[in-house]
Amino acid sequence: MSTVSKHEDVPVVSRVSEEATAFDNPKIGHRTKVAAGPGGVLHAMAHAIPARGLLPLINMNQHGGVDCPGCAWPEPHQKDKNVVEFCENGAKAIAEETTPERAGVDFWAQYSVTELRDKTDFWLGKQGRITQPLLYDRSSGDDHYRPVTWERAFELIAHQLKKTDPTKAVFYTSGRASNEAAYAFQLLARRLGSNNLPDCGNLCHESTGVALKEVAGLGKGSITMSDLETTDLLISVGQNPGTNHPRSLTSFKKMKENGGKMVVLNPMPETGLMAFREPQSPVGMIVPEKLADEYLQVRLDGDRAFFQQLNKELIRRDAIDHVFIEKFTDGFEQLREHLLGLNDAELERGSGISAAQVARVADLVEASENAIVSWTLGVTQHRESVGTLREMMNFLFLTGNMGKPGAGSAPFRGHSNVQGNRTVGIWEKMPEPFLAALEDYFGFPVPREHGLDTVDALRQMRDGKNQFFMSLGGNLVRVASDTTACEKAMSSQEMTVHLSTKPNGSHAFPGEKALILPVLARTDRDVQASGPQKITVENSFGIVSASIGKRTANDDLDLKSEVEIICSVGRETFGDDFWQPMIDDYGVIREAIEGTIPGFERYNERIEKPGGFYLPNGPRERVFNTETGKARLTVNETNVLEVPEGHLLLSTVRSHDQFNSTIYGLDDRYRGVRGGRRVVFMHRDDIVALGLEDGSLVDIVSVWEDGERRAPNFRVVEYDHARGCCTVYLPEGNVLVPLDSAAKRSNTPVYKSVLVRLESLGRKA
Repeated sequence: MSTVSKHEDVPVVSRVSEEATAFDNPKIGHRTKVAAGPGGVLHAMAHAIPARGLLPLINMNQHGGVDCPGCAWPEPHQKDKNVVEFCENGAKAIAEETTPERAGVDFWAQYSVTELRDKTDFWLGKQGRITQPLLYDRSSGDDHYRPVTWERAFELIAHQLKKTDPTKAVFYTSGRASNEAAYAFQLLARRLGSNNLPDCGNLCHESTGVALKEVAGLGKGSITMSDLETTDLLISVGQNPGTNHPRSLTSFKKMKENGGKMVVLNPMPETGLMAFREPQSPVGMIVPEKLADEYLQVRLDGDRAFFQQLNKELIRRDAIDHVFIEKFTDGFEQLREHLLGLNDAELERGSGISAAQVARVADLVEASENAIVSWTLGVTQHRESVGTLREMMNFLFLTGNMGKPGAGSAPFRGHSNVQGNRTVGIWEKMPEPFLAALEDYFGFPVPREHGLDTVDALRQMRDGKNQFFMSLGGNLVRVASDTTACEKAMSSQEMTVHLSTKPNGSHAFPGEKALILPVLARTDRDVQASGPQKITVENSFGIVSASIGKRTANDDLDLKSEVEIICSVGRETFGDDFWQPMIDDYGVIREAIEGTIPGFERYNERIEKPGGFYLPNGPRERVFNTETGKARLTVNETNVLEVPEGHLLLSTVRSHDQFNSTIYGLDDRYRGVRGGRRVVFMHRDDIVALGLEDGSLVDIVSVWEDGERRAPNFRVVEYDHARGCCTVYLPEGNVLVPLDSAAKRSNTPVYKSVLVRLESLGRKA
């Protein structure tokens, strides 16, 4: 199936293959209704044992061991650590690294680039670890990647960089990269003269950063693990922790045992938010813990309206913290006037949550001494996400739930170091003090003009105005919106460079010249001139800790570390001794971070301490570095999304056998799906209203100014879902969202509230 973009000036037309989008015949059956427990252990071992991943799992998330390459959930306090500190999906992430399968010379000789486009990312990932650097050259007429030496690869990249306008070079970072690799990567880009440093954070929590920086003075959450486990009330919004960060369920269980209550807002019931069997406890493995006390199936993009309902109700009751408001905030009178003037019926229409349900939540708030609001991408990937997050922060500020025990904001990050990447400079709009510090420390001119975020970088690539793309990990073609446009954009580059462990969909759309550079995974041993190297990461709660890979099974492969590859490119490009000390000893990079970024004092010393160290966090101390020096209460419009008759709002989510673009398997036992992924979850009443049946096969169509976008061959699945809404997996649904559909101010793609219609294919699965 070919899809042609309106941007006709780009010479390469990409293709969505018939094979990759064919109906995959998923089986729908029993839904597992309790998260983790014996089933989770069995599924973890089913992945880890065949992949020889047991030994790395034993020291994962332990001091002196490897940090989980999956999510960014913090390790527990040292005194609370168990013998094993991993979850089911952490085991799957390790299995991806330790697999004995190899995508070696024979694999790349067998499959042409054209043939790779017909493969799903699940199939590609199962081919195993890449064994040597690879080169594709379109001008040669050969449609295959072929082996190339490291020396030749670095020479080709340096040659391209020397002739490329820095504004037409893009340096993309995956959130799995370490602090050391990320810092070196931004040094390479900025020494070349480019601030084009997009990352996966632009696609997920960028709305969080924009909103929290404006109203609280810091674009990060404020809580600690102790806060979470001792809070009286946790309000979880737009989350599926049982899949995306399963170890959080243990903390939720501790919160419940300490008497805390939990309110959940989510369009679909997620197993991990309702019932949990604790794998670390013999009793917990048998007796499930009920987690959610209130489960509110909010309409897509209805969170803002709900928090306006709640904030209005709390003001009506005078259940607000006047002392905190007076001392630490500004804007209260304007907010109070705005909320009390909103129409209750309009708010209820926007949220889908009744006044009675709002009142029950307000009762819980009144009964609580402290409260936390947590969220993930179900909040951040809407057109008005920044306004929604500001309204959620209004709740915390109105009730004084900031900067005291058991209270605060909790954005849960996905990738293991996406927050750390931003801290050490992976951002297209780093502030002047950081840029000036780089210039002073290293002595080269640092560009000041803001660069391109991920969406704007892809737009520049799509429009034929970019020459060079380099990716530090990740699979951008599959995680970005507007799949067809992204495939075309990647193919249009003069050169693409991917630092990868395994084949993925982005490799199937090479530039005129393309390099795949195989990297050491986090579990692999990394030895440089000064000896074994460690790297560091920052978790969701702002703790920096060390990670050390010890596995030697891949020593025979022709791999290099991310740090060595990046610095080798710099050495070849600039021809000086600036980079070699960083390759020889990653402690040199940490010294540079310490010398340019506040909060990293005694960096090399403090990472030797079990548990690592916290970075500074103003809101945690009731210090708000905003324009006014106070926490800012803001007025936000309701903006109810209108849905024409015969249409639905669509959201994309992960399956349980998935981590972002990495597909571990084809089952989602918590939603009753096995053996396939092309499903669309819908409420029974919506199925009937659209003249469909459970099991009907449909195409999903979104309509935009530049034409329709179509995702073919989905099975309708009757599900307990918010009315007027439907849900599909990503990346299968990403094709429906144009690059030009992005959140206001954060420019994050609108994956979570897409207007669609369903076209029946006239038959059932």
